Amino acid sequence: MSEKPVSASEVPDGTRGGDPALTENIRRNSLRSYQQNRLSKLGNDAGTQHRLKRRVFETFDALLRHLERPGLTAGQVLIDLGAGDGAFAKVAADAGLDATGLDASDGIDLESDQLPLEDHSVDIVTGISVIEHVRDPSVMLAETRRVLRPGGSIILVTPNWQYSQHDFYDDPTHVHPYTPVSIAAALQNNGFEQVYVGPWVVKKPAWLWALSWRFFYARWFLPFRGDAPRWIPGILKGKSRSLLATAVAPLAELD
Repeated sequence: MSEKPVSASEVPDGTRGGDPALTENIRRNSLRSYQQNRLSKLGNDAGTQHRLKRRVFETFDALLRHLERPGLTAGQVLIDLGAGDGAFAKVAADAGLDATGLDASDGIDLESDQLPLEDHSVDIVTGISVIEHVRDPSVMLAETRRVLRPGGSIILVTPNWQYSQHDFYDDPTHVHPYTPVSIAAALQNNGFEQVYVGPWVVKKPAWLWALSWRFFYARWFLPFRGDAPRWIPGILKGKSRSLLATAVAPLAELD
């Protein structure tokens, strides 16, 4: 019941809709405008955002432990890229991590800027729905590898082009779609190791992450989205059109 994966060559390169014709200033202003609009919407329901990001935090922790890596524990340094309203960093800080969010609103352009962090100073870097807004992820991934301690983890969540083709570009700031194949290649090409890619499902049993047909399962065996009404049993929620990718900075960085 395995699915034929979409190859990296079948994914658009982010040039759809005339985007390359935008000047750099227009691109930056467009991204800042998107972030500000998103923040204004999120700010109206901070409690809900905190509850949802707590579930995201617990899912990341469970995945890391499933992969036999250190989980998210007090004392770790965590950086959340594309932090938006900062809810995820706040949840991590509440759990005892030294957590900071970086976003376009902080003057950081992930496509071109160096992160304001020392080499090998971070344990975890997260990017929730951010890499698809970056036309060329090379700088973002290289900077992430630079600031991660050897063995530290990067965790990314992004739409899965296999299931989001029909509306991916409805968000005008989306410029670079990914499939499981292409997100794994991007991480490997930038020197990351122990790459794992699975469906983005929240608070589900660990056995789902080990299925060879896990993307098919998350798309078609979970009929309802995670934000479906509360009367729907949780076991039926989690229909996924996004993917979750994680990898580690190489231990060879110690040399």
